[in-house]
Amino acid sequence: MAEFFSPQNLKNLWQTATSGHAYILTAAVFAVLLLLRTLILSIAYRNIDDQFVRLRYKRGISYFFLITAIVLLLPVWLPSIRSIATFLGIFGAGFLLVFKDLWLCVGGWAYVMIRRPYVIGDRIQVGDVTGDVIDIRLMETSIMEISGNEGGLNTGRIIYFPNAKIFTETIATTNRRFAHVYHEIEVQLAVTADWQLAAGLLESIARAEYETSFAAKEQQEQETDDQDFLSGYREPRVLVEMRGALVVLHLQTMMPTGQVANMTDRIWRAFLTAAKENPAIRFIGSLPTG
Repeated sequence: MAEFFSPQNLKNLWQTATSGHAYILTAAVFAVLLLLRTLILSIAYRNIDDQFVRLRYKRGISYFFLITAIVLLLPVWLPSIRSIATFLGIFGAGFLLVFKDLWLCVGGWAYVMIRRPYVIGDRIQVGDVTGDVIDIRLMETSIMEISGNEGGLNTGRIIYFPNAKIFTETIATTNRRFAHVYHEIEVQLAVTADWQLAAGLLESIARAEYETSFAAKEQQEQETDDQDFLSGYREPRVLVEMRGALVVLHLQTMMPTGQVANMTDRIWRAFLTAAKENPAIRFIGSLPTG
């Protein structure tokens, strides 16, 4: 360390910096790297339409070229870097220890970029917070918070959490590739009700609502037959339970992410309208007719 700050070493460093060669070499390195970055991004943009994927590529390439520039130019500006390897090792160990959380965030970012447990547009749950990923930066990830469970509505708040949580928290993901969540609707009927008719209505209404869902159509257009992992789960089904003097119907179906509340509302409205026109479907407390 004393050798690095010696008058002769500082004098050599100053002469290198003021001689002009370091500046020329630095400018040349940055010019070449910027040209390569522009070329790579232009090729990527011609083949990528998704703006979120474009943003991820742009940031990843920018970070890569920044690190490359530092590695290439460090020996130019610090010619005696080899002689201070011991000092840098000790300093680096202390730096890593002091800024452990910072490096965990950087490591978490690298893990997310490489392993991709979630990407921009996915709906994730981190601890007690659930939301849609809107940005992934070097230090933190930002999500648009939603209320309730996976089918909740947007609260308008943006939540930021450090990328280090990828190593310490359990993260649940609803991937954009699948874009569906499981949902169950419970209907309680009187024991004298025609539960078979009610079950058939629930199934047909849920199937019709799903087929007319914009998100479902978009999902089906993007998937090929060999990628449609949810094909065996999209068909709604109704399970029947006898609970005391009640007949309980459980409608189990898949719903597009972000549309659970609206789709549930439409199913209930359609079912209640149909039940009103069919006296055989009796709810708790309704009087038998005829």
